[in-house]
Amino acid sequence: MEIITMKEKRVLGALYSVGGASISKISKETLLNRTALYHTVGELLKKGLISKITKDGGSYFEPISYDEYQLWSKRQLNSVLSQTEELGHWLKSQDNKVSTLYSDVKYFEGVEGIKNLYADSWRDNKDKIIYAITDYDQAYKTLGKFMEQEYFPDRLKNKISVKSILSKSTITGKRDIARSKELLRDMKFINIFKDLGIEINIYGSKVSIIAFDSKNPSGIIIKNDVIANAFKALFSYIWGVK
Repeated sequence: MEIITMKEKRVLGALYSVGGASISKISKETLLNRTALYHTVGELLKKGLISKITKDGGSYFEPISYDEYQLWSKRQLNSVLSQTEELGHWLKSQDNKVSTLYSDVKYFEGVEGIKNLYADSWRDNKDKIIYAITDYDQAYKTLGKFMEQEYFPDRLKNKISVKSILSKSTITGKRDIARSKELLRDMKFINIFKDLGIEINIYGSKVSIIAFDSKNPSGIIIKNDVIANAFKALFSYIWGVK
């Protein structure tokens, strides 16, 4: 869309006030330097907001009418929409073409921030699976009813399944074994992950890490194909350990 500068607005305002005018007349009305006005008037001509008339050996400039402006604005809008659509198609074609070490990193603080972090795992998960290493008891202790009342229902509604690695000592995790099918969860209990106090979730091109601090829980999401694939490989190795 064409950008209208303040100088151009001043010139347009003068022309709408006096009608057709020469450069010298516009200069008097706007108090703008005549030399600089040639550039400003030239830009308005290119943008189609004024027209040039030659009479009596001199040049006069007239603004477009309001009806003409309505048509002009529609053309600008259509041009922006077309360019935006073309850019969108191009960006989509570029997405995920190359794995890169460049990372998009987001930080989350407090209980409400952590809730937003969890929501990302079901909202932006084309593969429909999460690979999780978690201190299940601390997750429940820190987030209270959020897991049962909000996160699980949203995850299940979006048909996101989970593979979870938990400590053998977890009480809450063992309690949920009977509901594993209902919760779309496959669980494996390994002693090396005892009392972590954190959770690692791997999904798509993202890795999230949550620290279950009772006073100020915090978390981070790293979006990076290389890092996510490395974590998936580590998870698969650990999952396969007898």
